[in-house]
Amino acid sequence: MRNGLIYHMLLVGHVTMAIAGFIVSGGLAIAAWRQRGKAAFSPQFWRWQTLVQIITVLLGAFGLGLFLIGSRPKVIWHLLYGALALLTVLMQRAVGTDGAILAGMSAGGQEAAQALEPRRLAWVVFGLNIFLWAMYGRGLSTGFFGV
Repeated sequence: MRNGLIYHMLLVGHVTMAIAGFIVSGGLAIAAWRQRGKAAFSPQFWRWQTLVQIITVLLGAFGLGLFLIGSRPKVIWHLLYGALALLTVLMQRAVGTDGAILAGMSAGGQEAAQALEPRRLAWVVFGLNIFLWAMYGRGLSTGFFGV
């Protein structure tokens, strides 16, 4: 089955999403770092942020498909990097657009959303994107080279 059409389609999709996610998350980390101390992020930034989240979920779906048809990564840690990337997406969704989702999460959510003033929010978004970028990079290295 490893030489089948489904395997190749899943593999190409998985690698394509990994490379795209690495590039986009790195670009978003740079954009967030440049944003620190300035006004709120633009709607275009949040669209790119949503795109990298979709890419990450698609990467996980392609990876799960490969795993289910019997293609195992060379290094088992590869699965951990994928899981951490998906958890990072969940944290990015919790931060939401300018921290808006935090306001409804708990009784103290309003204070949490206000605490994420644009300057602090930029650092949170930077940290999440740089971590996601690192997970993509490490996942690519273990996937391609088994290191």
